[in-house]
Amino acid sequence: MGLVHPLPKATSTDEVPAAHAGTVRPIDSAHCGLCGAKLGVRALRHHVVSPQSCDATLTVCHTCHKAALGEGYRPAK
Repeated sequence: MGLVHPLPKATSTDEVPAAHAGTVRPIDSAHCGLCGAKLGVRALRHHVVSPQSCDATLTVCHTCHKAALGEGYRPAK
């Protein structure tokens, strides 16, 4: 077994004040790029590349993702 050393005690300069701490807020205003359906917080999002323009990436819903792959769209990386 190896030797374990305790972690050093936190100093007042190591702590981040609550006023400066970042908050994470989910984006719930996204829409499907093909059908226009609103993509909720828990909705599956897929990114596909248009067959007409390789630099146009669309965010689509799960249903449109399946249809888009059959129409020549490719998964975005």
